[in-house]
Amino acid sequence: MAALTRTITGLAALLLAAGAGQARQLEYTESGTASDQYALGYPVPQPVNSVAAVDGFRTYQALDTRLQAIALGNAQVTTQVLGQTGEGRDIVAYVLSDPDGLTRRADAREPALLINGGIHAREWASPEVVAGLIERMDAETGQGGLVDFLLENTQLIVIPVMNVDGFVHTQRTPARVLESTFTQEDPPNRWPRDGRMRRKNKNGVDDSLATEADGLFGVDLNRNNNPFWARSSRSSGATRSIVYHGTSAASEPETQALQAAAALGPENQLHFYMDVHSFSRVFFGVDTGQARRDAVTRRLAGVIGAATSGYGYDPAPPGVGIGSTDEYFAYTYQIPSYTLEIEPSPSGAVQYGGNGVTHDGFILPDSQIARVRDELAQALLLGLYAQSMPPSVVSVTVQEAGGSAVFTGSWAAQGTGQRQRQTNGPVALSPGAAYTVHIQFDRPMRLRDGSGAITQYRGRNVPIHPALRLAGRAADGSAFDLALATSNAAWEATGASYGDDSWTGEITVPQDNRLTAPSLLALAIDTQDLSGARLDSNPATVADWSGAWAGYEDNAGQLRDVGGRDQSMRLIDDGSPLFASAAPPASGGGGGGSGAGWPAGLAVLLLLSLLRRARP
Repeated sequence: MAALTRTITGLAALLLAAGAGQARQLEYTESGTASDQYALGYPVPQPVNSVAAVDGFRTYQALDTRLQAIALGNAQVTTQVLGQTGEGRDIVAYVLSDPDGLTRRADAREPALLINGGIHAREWASPEVVAGLIERMDAETGQGGLVDFLLENTQLIVIPVMNVDGFVHTQRTPARVLESTFTQEDPPNRWPRDGRMRRKNKNGVDDSLATEADGLFGVDLNRNNNPFWARSSRSSGATRSIVYHGTSAASEPETQALQAAAALGPENQLHFYMDVHSFSRVFFGVDTGQARRDAVTRRLAGVIGAATSGYGYDPAPPGVGIGSTDEYFAYTYQIPSYTLEIEPSPSGAVQYGGNGVTHDGFILPDSQIARVRDELAQALLLGLYAQSMPPSVVSVTVQEAGGSAVFTGSWAAQGTGQRQRQTNGPVALSPGAAYTVHIQFDRPMRLRDGSGAITQYRGRNVPIHPALRLAGRAADGSAFDLALATSNAAWEATGASYGDDSWTGEITVPQDNRLTAPSLLALAIDTQDLSGARLDSNPATVADWSGAWAGYEDNAGQLRDVGGRDQSMRLIDDGSPLFASAAPPASGGGGGGSGAGWPAGLAVLLLLSLLRRARP
């Protein structure tokens, strides 16, 4: 069927050639002034045959060789061929994870996190950024930090180049494009197309710019997706349109391969999707109408964006779309899903001293890519960490000043989805006495700078140390909640499982009569992880994603995706429920995001959404 479609498309090209208008080849230069030149104002990037990252852009072959070598040399990186392009090239995914499919604590199946790159051929920065993430994780494997946490607790699925045929095509003529005056199907005319500026795949297109009749063909893979396939003015059924959406949803082998990638992780465990593009410095997002899911998606975009030099967030309202991949994953899986448009800003390459010629935003200068690659690897790691699962307490030990433990408590796996608390209580604490508290968490909780000092992740400002309290009920039944001052507090660089997953501090129990023979006594722990997420207040129920966080309770035991303080470690347990009420919030939100019942104000958002994707 694919071969027949391409034959028909080729015949159509011949029939339509007469109406295509005059076409000509133009060239990008640094400073040329001829009528057939676009003078960028900086050197024209040329693909480099270097497997190592360089201050520039690598050829597809070099990128592929580099990533295949990483997979061969790192037992926690494997390759999966998702399918073949129209020209028979493999579409390859890299899976970064340990092999067991379970979290380190064996209490949950690993969540899957999917990142795609190179869907639009001309956006060379995208494969470099996505490959850079794999390279960063390979370099930090075995260091006991954030990367090892992700490898042992998630399955990261990365497709560096989805539109392989188109990407290779752009690199054949890295300074030349085709300009056509054909306007009926592709206004405005005189956009640089094909060659270096090919956006679409190569359905019906040959390798030569000289055969101009086929130069505007191909399918825009970011318009080829349900649920909004062929439902937008920013998508077209005209074969020559730069936003041609194909003959049907998921008609293209590249789209089918991307959708198949979701099945590489554990079933029903996809937590995150991102499609990396250029340009505009913005996270395009999708509101599906599920209130909690939409709020998490917005908050997560803020976490990642704050770890960059400045990226905004722009979600489409429910029921609106253009046929993009982020819409497909948002509505199909109800997960945070984004189209990340990286540098430059909407003004294009003028911010780097460029001349501002048409479409130069797709041609990031060589001098900028190393910085962009490093910055986004750092930011994306934080986003993956944040959406993997919420933080929780693993164990608590309370020691007397002399060093002997008076209380130990921990949470142990009881199969997938549940944990059992184990303690040696009841244990009374003496008013006025000094103790040392040791707390282990399930992840790296802090970051260190080059000197080894605790520092903030870029864009975060979390309290360095946990806040501790003693909460419970006195012998007379009255409730108390007493703050504990801490001293000699420190995070442990080596940690128990990961660097800085464990904290130690000294406390002095207040001189308070209510602490004499209490009927209930709990050590309450309040802290935030690297991303600013608060603790899962009830570690007994393992958090999981199902359109929002399940099993992630706040201070009242409600599922509101924000967490709270953990007071599950009871030194004296009276058998009472951990929470007085754990009813889910009424605003949980459900359904498939049809957009029914919108507030009238969303009409404005609808208009903005249509405009926001107007740039091709």
